[in-house]
Formats: sequence, C-alpha cells, structure tokens
Amino acid sequence: MVRWKTAPYGTFAIILYELKRWRMNYNKCIYCNQEKKEEEFSLEHIFPDALGGKYANKLFKTRQVCKKCNSLAGLYVDSLFVKNFFLTKLFFSNYIGYFDFNKKPFIPFTYIGLYEDIKHPQYKFCEVWQWYDKSVVYHFHNNSEGDFKMIPGGDPRKRKKNDSGEVYLVGFVVDEFWIDLLFSSFFKQFKKSKHIFVNYVFSDKEIDLTKNQIDIKDELFLIHEKGKSPQYSVPMKIDFDVRFQAKLSLALGYSLFGEKFNESSEANSLRDVFWNKDYQKLKKLKPQMLSFFKRGNSLSIEFIKFINFNGCHGLFFIIVDNSLIFYANLFGMGIFPIVTVITTELDKYEHPLKEKYSRGWGYILAPQRELCIGDFDIGKLVAFNTGDKSFLPELEKLEKKYISKEKLPEFER
Repeated sequence: MVRWKTAPYGTFAIILYELKRWRMNYNKCIYCNQEKKEEEFSLEHIFPDALGGKYANKLFKTRQVCKKCNSLAGLYVDSLFVKNFFLTKLFFSNYIGYFDFNKKPFIPFTYIGLYEDIKHPQYKFCEVWQWYDKSVVYHFHNNSEGDFKMIPGGDPRKRKKNDSGEVYLVGFVVDEFWIDLLFSSFFKQFKKSKHIFVNYVFSDKEIDLTKNQIDIKDELFLIHEKGKSPQYSVPMKIDFDVRFQAKLSLALGYSLFGEKFNESSEANSLRDVFWNKDYQKLKKLKPQMLSFFKRGNSLSIEFIKFINFNGCHGLFFIIVDNSLIFYANLFGMGIFPIVTVITTELDKYEHPLKEKYSRGWGYILAPQRELCIGDFDIGKLVAFNTGDKSFLPELEKLEKKYISKEKLPEFER
C-alpha cells in the first residue's frame, strides 16, 4: 500500500498524470503516433471518399486518426493523388455504365489542366475541366498559390469560404437527357462559384453579368466556334503517388493488425515516407511500392488479366510468401495500379481474413451503385473472369446492371 505522506513528489506526479490520462480517454493516432484526447479524433476514409471510400468495407475506415492529421493528409496527400490529371482521365471508361440513370446521377467533371491564354482582370488562375461528352468548364479563381497549384480547385478551405471564383460552361450536347445531367453535375460540382453559360441562352442569367464576364464569355465562345485546341499545363508533385501509398499501407496495416503493427519498425518506416516532403530524402528511404507511372510490372500484368472488374474499383490483399501486398485496380482499368507492401513479416500477425484466405482476398467497390462486394477469395474472381460466374453471383448481378453507350441517348453535338 502506498503511504501518501512519505511518497516522493515524483510519485505523486506520476499517479496524478496516470489518473488524469485515464479519465480523459487518450488514444494514439496511427499517422503521427501521438497520444491525444478521444474527442480530437475523427473518421478517416483510408480509401479516399472522393473515389467512393464511404461505400467501402469497414476495413477501409478508421477512427484512429486525429483531426489534424486527417486534415493534413486530405489536403497534401489524398488530394494530390485523387485529383491528378492521369487518374481523373480514367473516368472516361466503363465506369460511366454502372450509374443508375433513373436517379439522375452526378457525373463529375474531370480535371484537364491549367489554361493561361485568357487573362481575367480579377482571377489569376484558370482550370479546365471536361465532362463525359467533352463539354468543358473554365474555372477562374485565386486559390492555387504555392502547393495548391498542384491541387485541382485550389485550397479547399478557401472554397468553403465562398471564394470559389467563376465557372464558364461550354456545352456540346442538345439532347434533353444529357443536358439535364450536364447542368445538374455543373451546379453540384461548382456549387459555390458564379455560374456563367457560354453557349446556352438563359435570359434571366444574363442580367447580372458584368462587362468583364461578358467579354470572357464571348472570347471562350469564339475559341470553341473556331475549333481551336487550347494548350494546358499540368503542375504536379513528383512524389504524390508514393506518399499516398505509404498512407494506405500504414492505415490498412493498423486496420488489420492493430497496435502490434502500429508499433512495428515497418509502420515507423511508412510514417517516414508518408510525412516526407523532400524527394531526395524520399529516394533514400527506399519505399516498398510500385511507382504510379511504372507500367508493365510483372506482378501487375499477371493480376490485371484476371483480377479486375471493368468499370469498378478492385481492392485486393495479396499474400506472396511472407508478405501482404495491397493492390488496387482503379476503375477496373489496371492502367495506373496501386501496388504497395503492407508487411514483409506476415507471420508475426494474426487476422481471421489471413487465416481464411491463403492466397489473399478482395473487394469490388462500385460507388456508382453505393455498393461494395466482398470479402471473397481472389481465386473466385479469377474463375469469374475465365468463364465460371457462379462463384460470385453478386458480381454477376452487378454486371447485368451495366448500361452500354448503345442503350443511352446519342450525343447530338
């Protein structure tokens, strides 16, 4: 029993600290590895919400990330990956065919690059966004200073404060079906900006335009009327893919194996990569992942053939010897795959999925239908893609909902 009168001051301090810590319910953030109050944590979508992460399996979500790290990761890591030019161009794939057109879906514009040939008297930057039919939006704003020049839309914190500039829509469709979807997507994606229509006429929309806005609208009209092909630039950070994949490995490792993984040397190495801002230092860290731009990797070629579902995201955990590899086939295209190592010491960890699937397991994510199918044995997907669809009836059911271009109204340009 502790004799409170004779105990040294240090003992009292330790006891009081532990009592306070116990009462305040501290947790440790998996990203910064610091202990913080429970109320300082928030929901983190490990697989980004912008790619449909909110519909993914619970394995891809965690509340073990503090709000500060969640915000920093979203701004400087997730955004650079999710909104880069190369990834968003993949949207023009079979992804569109899985939308439920009876529900008037939001079909987002994809980022093309920065356009510098038109000078706006109020706004410094002009981004170009393209829709499914090649309709174009020119977004003028001032939110792309510094690092935010590499993030489409600029600083999201400023956008939330109604500093979202002006957007000019050049539409190329006249069919009512597509016009309806084009307009609803335009208003939803750029909801806080000033909306200006370049080649659709709405008399009530013309009344409040300034002379500068009318001049820019006329200039854009002439550019497209003459069939010019504007030249764009695409600024980007060279390490955006590596840091994002390190974040995936770190968070998924914790989601699977808990604090034991979080305290490992592998987790610490992944944190070093995740938070690194110096590309030269990053190369010395030798991260264990496939660069986003390196196609033709033997692993990816082998699995692209049989582990995919065209038009939807494939999220797979592959067991190779004593390693666990996360492989993501975005949009079912396999063009720019995510291939990152979670651990090379798999025998140290236990998890029911590891025991259940000796070769690995996977999920098919269809955010267009707010649906995630899995977990399932990777071998079943191989069988599905080689002709025997009975192994995955849920995928067969989803496949039947696909709508080909031929069944949709034609674009009347």
